[in-house]
Amino acid sequence: MERLMEGFSMLTWREYLFAAAVAYVITYIYRVFSRMLKNSRERKKNGEKTYVIKTFDRQAIDRCKELFPIDVLSFKGREFKRGMQIKVTTIQKNVIVGEFIGLSYANLVCIKTGNQIIAHQLEKIAEVTVAE
Repeated sequence: MERLMEGFSMLTWREYLFAAAVAYVITYIYRVFSRMLKNSRERKKNGEKTYVIKTFDRQAIDRCKELFPIDVLSFKGREFKRGMQIKVTTIQKNVIVGEFIGLSYANLVCIKTGNQIIAHQLEKIAEVTVAE
């Protein structure tokens, strides 16, 4: 312990200042990276997953019916059947209006809009109503 104290007594004030500055920089970098990591984890956890097919034909629609075999969507006590025009509002307030194609076993809802086929996570949907 005595040798350690002798070593500290030999340091100048500039060396103390340098050590404090290095410690501050290391702590700052650590905090920035930990915040970035935390934010990326939250974005992945809370982020909506929407899959969009922009070009489609009859074969694409038939394939979607195979991939989304459940033809009835039960959402908050209401039922929507395949072929119905529905309006979906996501938790991020995006609105999707189109024909209900089906529901997958992985809880993805498939909707055919005017020029797209959209698959969206059921957990990330806030509201489903019949489209006017």
